[in-house]
Amino acid sequence: MSALHDVGRDWWEWALRSSPTRATYLGDHRYDDRLPEIDAAARDVDARAVRDLLTRLKAARPQNEGDRVSWDILRLQMEWFLEALSHRFYEWEVDQMMGPQLWFLELLNYHPLGSEEGQRSLLARWRAWPRHIDQYLANLREGVKSGRVAPRIAVERVIGQADGVVKDPPFEAALRKVRNAALREDMEEALVGAVLPAYAKLADFLRSYPARDKVGVSAIPGGREAYEYCVRTHTTTNMTAKELHGIGHVELASIRREMRAIAKGDERAFLARQMKDPGNFHAKREDLPKSFRRILAAIRKKLPRFFGRLPQQKCVVKPIEEYREKDAPAAYYYPPPEDRSRPGIFYANCYKPETRPRFNEIALTVHEAVPGHHLQIAIAQETDLPVWRRHTHFTAFIEGWALYTERLADEMGLYKTDLDRFGMLTYQAWRACRLVVDTGLHALGWTREKAVKFFRDNIALGAPETANEVDRYIIWPGQALAYKVGQREIESLRRAAKRRLGARFRLDAFHDMVLRNGALPLSTLRQVARAWARKPRRRIGT
Repeated sequence: MSALHDVGRDWWEWALRSSPTRATYLGDHRYDDRLPEIDAAARDVDARAVRDLLTRLKAARPQNEGDRVSWDILRLQMEWFLEALSHRFYEWEVDQMMGPQLWFLELLNYHPLGSEEGQRSLLARWRAWPRHIDQYLANLREGVKSGRVAPRIAVERVIGQADGVVKDPPFEAALRKVRNAALREDMEEALVGAVLPAYAKLADFLRSYPARDKVGVSAIPGGREAYEYCVRTHTTTNMTAKELHGIGHVELASIRREMRAIAKGDERAFLARQMKDPGNFHAKREDLPKSFRRILAAIRKKLPRFFGRLPQQKCVVKPIEEYREKDAPAAYYYPPPEDRSRPGIFYANCYKPETRPRFNEIALTVHEAVPGHHLQIAIAQETDLPVWRRHTHFTAFIEGWALYTERLADEMGLYKTDLDRFGMLTYQAWRACRLVVDTGLHALGWTREKAVKFFRDNIALGAPETANEVDRYIIWPGQALAYKVGQREIESLRRAAKRRLGARFRLDAFHDMVLRNGALPLSTLRQVARAWARKPRRRIGT
């Protein structure tokens, strides 16, 4: 085995060891009794480990093109990890989307509870929870000293979530699986004596926390540099906030022209009429997952014409749990674990169904399930790539692909009516708005109110969902930029390949090429696509 492969293996082992909950999620159960260590000592240990790995990587020599791709990815990930530490995000990360108050509960969705061994390892995690919260709060206290504090809207949302857990603990389903009476008693004691007091401690701390009113990350010391880092890592480009802001306006104007063609006039007035029509919404929350399942079944029948390779792993639809649906996005995707012991999950938000337009549902299903996230991620997991490559995450590639497929769905004939197509365009406009709003918030000094108004003026989201979206961009600087940037790159590569190959171009083969290497930085994807198009074949395949 080459030195490069050794580095990749050790990088992956370090990643699982330092993030034991992710290891559990992926089906590696060696660390099921642990929670992440996030104090200063742990950061020092991690920094030394990654510096050593980076030194070894730079001494390794790629043997072939596949190795070159792996080398580039490893270098980027290691350098980004070390740079992230210098920006000290941990000092102000209060996150209503993926913060500890939520991922600790989500453990119940994937921690193995079918055996007493698994139940005892969960008990160990429950007992470790107060220590993790103490480390988390210590990091926030350091942020208070350095002037790096979280935005008030995030703090208020997390207080509500933590208070909700204390008031109505969502652990009963897990406890019902415990048959050993003594073990169950220990777990109930841990809940009462460790877990719930830690949640109360978190909420109490945040109630007196000096949150900031300015929502952009540029408001904190070093914030502009931190945002530049976020832009670079989420887009895998060197584009500036100013460039991206301008692209967002250009994209939005183009999409709105398409919307006007369907509306046969003022697209805003047309949209306003659709949003007032009760027939465009579900009356009951249970109707949403049923509708998504029907759409998903219809999409699957269309896939073989557009893809040579399809994943073996299934995708299922589940409602987002009620304890977190209020602060959650419209939907999101959970990949299968490495051992494929559970399917991919398309989580649908059923909160206030009367605010969620039905004409967006096809585009949302395409994005989160197939041929979007599930198809792309499940195919990557079923390749013979090294395990760390199968689970590598580059936001611009993953989200860019999913957004690309929303347009592809029109070519697939999935939008049966003009209103369905209009719904897809509102989602395209939504992602164009993200370029404007994210850069507006974090680089141009926009207020939350200005961002919310910009969304309401341009896209078909209900009021709760609009607020959730803006608040998501506030806590995840730069992430929202990845969608349009990645989509534009994939579309550009497709046009270039079609020009070069002419009659030899096959769309299914192009898609297989894009997906076969797992997630890539966009610059690497460009190199792979150009090499594929130059292959001297009579008929281009995978």
